[in-house]
Amino acid sequence: MRWKSIHQFVPMLADGDAIGDHVLWIRDHLRSRGCDSEIFVSEENPATSNESLNLEEANGRIHSATDDALLIYHVGQASTCADFLTSRPEPLGLIFHNFTPPELLIRWDPDAAFEILNAHDQLAELVSKSLFAICDSQFNSLVLDNFGKVKSFVIPLPLPEISQATNSPEEPPIVLFVGRVAPNKGIHDLVACMAVLRKNLPNVKLRVVGTSTTDAYDDALEGLTTSLDLTDVVTLTGWVDNAELEREYRRASIFCTLSDHEGFGVPILEAMARGLPVVAYENTAIGETVGDAGLLLSSKEPAVVASAIERVLSDQSLSDRLSRSGRERSKLFSSELVADALDRALSWDYSL
Repeated sequence: MRWKSIHQFVPMLADGDAIGDHVLWIRDHLRSRGCDSEIFVSEENPATSNESLNLEEANGRIHSATDDALLIYHVGQASTCADFLTSRPEPLGLIFHNFTPPELLIRWDPDAAFEILNAHDQLAELVSKSLFAICDSQFNSLVLDNFGKVKSFVIPLPLPEISQATNSPEEPPIVLFVGRVAPNKGIHDLVACMAVLRKNLPNVKLRVVGTSTTDAYDDALEGLTTSLDLTDVVTLTGWVDNAELEREYRRASIFCTLSDHEGFGVPILEAMARGLPVVAYENTAIGETVGDAGLLLSSKEPAVVASAIERVLSDQSLSDRLSRSGRERSKLFSSELVADALDRALSWDYSL
């Protein structure tokens, strides 16, 4: 490998988060190639403090300003990491995970929306001094073009090897969503869909697995669920550990996402890898992730979504076909293939 040292920077290293898992996977891959590699954070997380170093430690840890040292920044929010990196002399690479559009958050969390606008400003400056950028999807690459021109590679997030244990869908059927409980994830649309779906499938359940982000949105979901008489239908589990997440995937009958914005969509891949049929609202990077391995919708009107879910649940041949095609597509995101693509990007001759 061209670089002797490659150090990653991320605002906070979260446990079980898609970006956090990606950072750790890259660190381990680089070390397996004999590369010196550490993770620096601007905000420490007690759950991962043994895996990272504080940003203040970077000056003492990074000694080389020559071509044998590379710094990589994971871009997904505003951070003091950005200010630190723009002042460093070492070559810089970006991994762009995209931002939630602030207009999807402003009503629910104005502070978060304004922080994203700050992140936009930081990214424009970072792009101007970067050697290259790695984007999770072609969609993210197109978004990044709005912030300046830089050599860009589309390399998806790696999907860890998943046990091929047989699923055990429960009766009544369970519709599953996995992801942050955030306004842009369209969970309110899923709840509205359930009110229609239960007319033909009265025992159907919806389970939403993920961490809450704003009290205002939580309150809105609770009010919607109550007003539609769905309190015995909809369950928000909150954060779960890996073992419980695996159980949620295995017991579900179908995975559905109506998210308004995804830069990639790790839970979609996790569901497909387990043979879980996928129904998804096609927008941003969702169609790119799902390919032809799921049922993609051009509308998320409750009647449309309910009809699609009911069709999959009632048509065993369709369900089996989606299950098989999902497992096959998930193989395109294996750790081995992603590692090869990452190595090629890091070995590129940027002087050309």
